[in-house]
Amino acid sequence: MKIDLINVAYTVSMVILAFVAAIVLTKTISRYVEKRKKNNEDDCA
Repeated sequence: MKIDLINVAYTVSMVILAFVAAIVLTKTISRYVEKRKKNNEDDCA
């Protein structure tokens, strides 16, 4: 019983960790893309 509970807790924590990592990665990429867009607009102007 105890091993099953630990296994479930581990799985849940890994899913949450993957979800948080995906959010952080998405925000970082979108910030980088916005910065490049701004630089390209400045270069064209």
